[in-house]
Amino acid sequence: MGEFDRSWDKRIGERVRLRELRILHVVVQSGSMARAAQALSMTQPAVSQAISHLEAALNTPVLSRSPAGVMPTAIGSMLLRRALEAVDSLTEGLHEIEALVDPGGGEIVVGASDSYIAGGALAATINVLRRSFPRFRVAVVESNTAATSFADLRERRVDVMFGRSTRTDPPEDLEQNLLLDEALLLVAGGHNAWAHVASMRFADLANKPWVLAPAGTAVYDLVADGHRSEGVRMAVPAVSTYSMMLRLQLLTSGEFVTAFPESLVWNCAKAWNLVALPLTLGTTLPVSAFTLRSRAGSRAITAFIDAARAVNRGAG
Repeated sequence: MGEFDRSWDKRIGERVRLRELRILHVVVQSGSMARAAQALSMTQPAVSQAISHLEAALNTPVLSRSPAGVMPTAIGSMLLRRALEAVDSLTEGLHEIEALVDPGGGEIVVGASDSYIAGGALAATINVLRRSFPRFRVAVVESNTAATSFADLRERRVDVMFGRSTRTDPPEDLEQNLLLDEALLLVAGGHNAWAHVASMRFADLANKPWVLAPAGTAVYDLVADGHRSEGVRMAVPAVSTYSMMLRLQLLTSGEFVTAFPESLVWNCAKAWNLVALPLTLGTTLPVSAFTLRSRAGSRAITAFIDAARAVNRGAG
């Protein structure tokens, strides 16, 4: 066994280079040597040479080549997965060094949907985080937790994905941190005639101008179910949009009604003059932070999730 270990170390440990693993990652992401070369600011022959050197070190192909492009072999996929985990560990080590040098600093890339970003909970989380870490840097990119692939997380484009998701059984490589089960509220602007009534039914809103996400979305279906439960038919919404910002702007006119998660009402009621109507949709949606299991112990990710929990405890 000793001879085997030394042979393996000489053949693999001394010949597989971090740079080649990075090139393999970009080739797999882009699906072609040419696109990878462009992304890496390298020549295509240099990319091909790096992959060839890696395959020689392993004595097996890591890519399957065809006229349609390249895909990782089973060995290539396994190697890339382990390599990314090793890079995660190395990156976190560098972050730990930075934290020792500057305890108030740090950085994280957060993925969240546009609607969640507009809802205010992410801004509140960042504010709480920076009170403990005043030099913490946060980059936010649009990334939807409702997507089943979690590609942004797995491809390391984001460190954490944050928002509403109905998942209760994440894939084994992901860690789900449930932050809150929040209700969906019917909401109007403060100038709306319905904003200050003591009680109401869906029938009262059947012909009012609704602004909702398109048909087939969870919230739209819940509103339609509420109408059906009273034996009334919901009118076609006056405005159909995924944009949370547009919905907020329209509510200020005093004419529209919509359905919002309660965290948005907590964080935006004062700024946007929102009022929750005395009518419920009778369901909740979980708010979660998703991370790669191999990175769950990251100082930056832990600090961000702790801040998100503090925000949600305060709101609740």
